Amino acid sequence: MSKFISILTSRLAGSRLLTVGVFALLALLMIATRPYHFASVLTLPSASLAVFFICGLLRSSHRMFAAFFVLSVLIDLASSYARGAFGDCITPSYPFLVVGYYVMWWAGLKSFNLTQAMTVTDWTRQYAQSLLMLWLASSIAFLTSNGSYYWLSGKFAELSVAQYAERVVQYYVPYVQSPFVYVIFAMMTATGCYYLLPTWQRREQSDE
Repeated sequence: MSKFISILTSRLAGSRLLTVGVFALLALLMIATRPYHFASVLTLPSASLAVFFICGLLRSSHRMFAAFFVLSVLIDLASSYARGAFGDCITPSYPFLVVGYYVMWWAGLKSFNLTQAMTVTDWTRQYAQSLLMLWLASSIAFLTSNGSYYWLSGKFAELSVAQYAERVVQYYVPYVQSPFVYVIFAMMTATGCYYLLPTWQRREQSDE
């Protein structure tokens, strides 16, 4: 996919603008769907996990990962300030979110490598492996987020680990499935563009 991005951006005018536009759209998606902000109005699942996974798919740098993490923190701080409820999500466990987000980014980085010589079987395997990586990474993010919240937030001293797990298990499926729609759409879009690119190149050559 990184090869596709580099080829596409080099062939189009204003390629730098295109790259900036892609990451700007991801940033807007995070802002619009992050819980407690606009997500409840738009009835959209949170795209935060998906954004970090897609950043990995795009082979973005550690600096880009850091930029998106800072953006997520700023969104939460602004929302908490507006609601006057810093204690809801800004707790001593909050820094552990970076662990889950980094796992999402790394999983995306190791997923979805397209080549022109791929068969249908190879294509299917790439999708299956990428979605498996997405599920595993989302599960790890869920465990680190909720585990750290239990141990460090100071809100569950009266609950045992088993009692806390019983409470949060109901949120596992919605949490893990939330990035799938966004990631599948991103992969299908990338696949379509990747295999259409040679057609565009042949047309350009025939017109020269």
